[in-house]
Amino acid sequence: MRHQTTRELFQYWNALRGRRAAPDRADIDLAAIRSLIADMFMLEVDAAHRFPFVLAGTRVNALACAEQNGRSFLHLWPAHEARNIAAMLLTVMDASRPMVATATAAPAGGSNLEVEILFLPLGRHRQARARILGLIAPDAPTSWLGLRPIEELKLQALHMIEDSVTSREFDVRTQFRTALASAQARQGDRPARNVRHLRVIEGGRKIS
Repeated sequence: MRHQTTRELFQYWNALRGRRAAPDRADIDLAAIRSLIADMFMLEVDAAHRFPFVLAGTRVNALACAEQNGRSFLHLWPAHEARNIAAMLLTVMDASRPMVATATAAPAGGSNLEVEILFLPLGRHRQARARILGLIAPDAPTSWLGLRPIEELKLQALHMIEDSVTSREFDVRTQFRTALASAQARQGDRPARNVRHLRVIEGGRKIS
């Protein structure tokens, strides 16, 4: 994780979970992380696997120049990427593993902005649907943010953060097989494109 805001949210989530795989949604105190809220989002893991926003900070809304609550997170991605993103989100929940992605965003005719996106699973204790907590951290300020909507996010790299002592290659075909099968059953039988540059990075209980 390159950005201070993604590290801070991960550290908060990591402290809340303790020895559990993930903290519950009820454990999240937004007042305790108010400085991060503008860049944060929360997704619902719904039966249709649309992953609608249930929380979107002001800078998240600014990317699309529109309120995102209730809209599908997948709509921010091109169709061929949306399948991979849906599979990744299901893996975040099913494996209770946080992930961090690098993507680019740009309005029509505008310059690319690189962003780091953090995805953190939340438990479903006493809740009908699971949630995913996230944060989008831009690499640098840009003049068009909030004035011109991005066309789409384009995935550049994706990493899983886990408690292992060493890093290992993340096998997309093996790790995403179940999630992809579920997502493809709802979105047609066209095979999803493999995402390159996926590996596991060390995370665990300490961020340096």
